[in-house]
Amino acid sequence: MKRNFYTLIAMLTCVGLVMGCTKDNFIATGVSDGRHDCSLLEYMMKHSYDWDSTVVMVRHAELTSLFENNELDGHKYEGLTFFGPTNHSIRRYLMEQKKAQVTDLDPNMCRTLLLRCMIGKKYYMDDFKAGEHTTGYVIVGEGGDRYTTLAGTECWIYTVAANYNGVPYMGAKSIYIKMLDVINQNKMEIASGNIEPNGCVVHALEYKFTIDDWLKRGETLIKK
Repeated sequence: MKRNFYTLIAMLTCVGLVMGCTKDNFIATGVSDGRHDCSLLEYMMKHSYDWDSTVVMVRHAELTSLFENNELDGHKYEGLTFFGPTNHSIRRYLMEQKKAQVTDLDPNMCRTLLLRCMIGKKYYMDDFKAGEHTTGYVIVGEGGDRYTTLAGTECWIYTVAANYNGVPYMGAKSIYIKMLDVINQNKMEIASGNIEPNGCVVHALEYKFTIDDWLKRGETLIKK
């Protein structure tokens, strides 16, 4: 009886350790089952820590049909890829602009920003080609590919695998995205990837993503 009791405790401990290694079904090694049987908007509503301000922005921009049904201006997309700005980026922008809430922002520019984060086809991490970081004044480096967002802006997306035990390109792989039609053409790393609500793949932008980095000259989310 005592041995069975200790066996049960050991099993529960193992389960706890496994569950503790995940967040939003994303494991640090980059291997995960991120499938969610719900719409993109419903997924974000269920994970409020990262997405509640993004949900408010979607509704404020009148893009609910795109995030719920993959429909935009009468067009139905079979698949979407969303490079999502999280709460941390949106709230930081609000604080910098001395605004209290997302609804204080210009809804048309919120719409433009969100469409700039969306591609009209599903792309998983392994669908993006390997590339090399640029240096100096070089904007687009070797590898990767150019993509056009639903806002009509062009971006360069590529993956880079880290070194592992001194062996180049054998470690964990990350996605990088650089918006080309904006003022600050900074590369952004993807904080998590391959989250898959119905009809969509979500790649969350890293928490340090700054909204200003994806705005063109003269653009602002502040109401004029």
